[in-house]
Amino acid sequence: MINITFEGQPLYDICADLEQAEQAYGSVSAGALVMFLSDARSLETVEELLDLFGDDIKIGADDSLSVAIGADYRADLVVVGTRHSRDGAGRIAWASVTRLKLLAISRVP
Repeated sequence: MINITFEGQPLYDICADLEQAEQAYGSVSAGALVMFLSDARSLETVEELLDLFGDDIKIGADDSLSVAIGADYRADLVVVGTRHSRDGAGRIAWASVTRLKLLAISRVP
């Protein structure tokens, strides 16, 4: 199961309460956020998450993740902990990642 932590209590509070999420992001994006978090937590590794969300997840040069949350928002996540491996090029081996941290949710320009 993928474990997701949050960058600060305010972000956690918004993500943990549908009403707060709807106030912050609107009902459609709040629903997409709740679905993303639920789906992520039901999977074993981030590799499975990447397979499930396909082009809706972008991998940065620093191995950070940016996930589409509805049409108007993106969630930025990073790998946390040390219990993951890297490939020969030094990139994260996503099949070994089970812990992420949600840093921010931002409006798409």
